Amino acid sequence: MSAAAGVWASVGTWALLGAHASWTDLRHAVISRRACWAAGIAIAALLGASALALSDPRRCLSTFAGAFAVGALTEVVYRTRPGAIGYGDIRLIIVNSLLLSWWGPAWPWWGLAAGTAAAVPQALAATLRRGRGTAVRCAPALTFGAGLVLTARLSAVGPLP
Repeated sequence: MSAAAGVWASVGTWALLGAHASWTDLRHAVISRRACWAAGIAIAALLGASALALSDPRRCLSTFAGAFAVGALTEVVYRTRPGAIGYGDIRLIIVNSLLLSWWGPAWPWWGLAAGTAAAVPQALAATLRRGRGTAVRCAPALTFGAGLVLTARLSAVGPLP
């Protein structure tokens, strides 16, 4: 397998997860644990194989470190304010971060910021309609934000930065 093929397979896996998570979140207010972890493991394996194909194991470590940093912060947010974010959203954020970390440690943060910004209009509308503390379905916005950053990275530098 070539390194670029592994990255493209990771992108495809992530796209399937994003579509599935968005659909189930909108329909049932659930983001599947199995789907997130299965896709996350597949993406980690594919990116790890791509890093090995490039003979650059440090890229694999930096990719995992970038995802870990975002995951640790969202875990702290969840533990301090569990009503503010659901754990399914955190799992999706971790998988998004894992993919975006391939291009560098800053990109998962940009993906999280873009996803959060995309969720703000929906959150404001839900708050105005139903009051404070209303649940907001964030999977579509988180997927959209990560997709924007992913598209920018792929168009700017391609699958192999």
